[in-house]
Amino acid sequence: RWRMRPSLPRLGIIAGGGLLPEILVQRCHAAGRPVFVAALKGQGDADRFAGTEVETFRLGAVGGIIKRLKSLDITDIVLSGAVRRPRAADLIPDLWSARFLARTKALGRGDDGLLTAILTALEEQEGFRVLAPHDLAPDLLTPAGTLGVQALPREMAGDLAAGIVGARAHGCRDAGQAVIAAGGRVVAWEGPQGTEAMIAAAGLEARGGILVKAMKPGQEPRVDLPAVGPDTVDQAVAAGLRGISVEAGRSLILDRDEMIRRADAAGLVVHGFTDADSNGGPA
Repeated sequence: RWRMRPSLPRLGIIAGGGLLPEILVQRCHAAGRPVFVAALKGQGDADRFAGTEVETFRLGAVGGIIKRLKSLDITDIVLSGAVRRPRAADLIPDLWSARFLARTKALGRGDDGLLTAILTALEEQEGFRVLAPHDLAPDLLTPAGTLGVQALPREMAGDLAAGIVGARAHGCRDAGQAVIAAGGRVVAWEGPQGTEAMIAAAGLEARGGILVKAMKPGQEPRVDLPAVGPDTVDQAVAAGLRGISVEAGRSLILDRDEMIRRADAAGLVVHGFTDADSNGGPA
């Protein structure tokens, strides 16, 4: 007997900048899943979500986002996309945000501590189910090993090992997820402005090196996983880097086909690293 496919519940996407929120919206459309986008002001053009119900909210207006999601009977939500330092006016907390900050003291915990506290509050106090982007699109997770035509050359293994150790140490301080390693040592560390700014500011000693991004130790895996995409390749090539390596199974590759096409055209290594790749690095 013919059966109707059960309808999927509407998904709420709280969207920062970059490709990831757009990819998730496209996946929802393809699956026939209704979606509502709460776009964060100043974090990418809301017009990029064509054919989707979208509203824009200040970063400090978490209470407004919650109220709107509940008015639409949304229980499943996903936080996705990059968040750049916003203007001060966009950070002024609404009542929910002010109470949350006073209760949790989360502002003093660094980015990961703040995000984890927000996720906990959304689930335990507000009754949402917070999904990871890769719950919706598992194919975005980075596979292990070589991803393009260029395999990791033997002479870069030491740089990769140093980069893995450096990225994880940097993540332990909740200071960032990415480093650049060259000449067997870390020569650049990601700051609050993000990976792109680090690559752009990398000097001559970074040339010939490798960009390494790793999940912060103990990080909440449903939000802010390390991510790379086609733009990362363009930035790496412009800075004279020879490779990009992100953590297999614990990072996202956005628009993989286009990223690998650009990397192959430029002779750039793209690699998913595992713990085995950290052997031979500095202690």
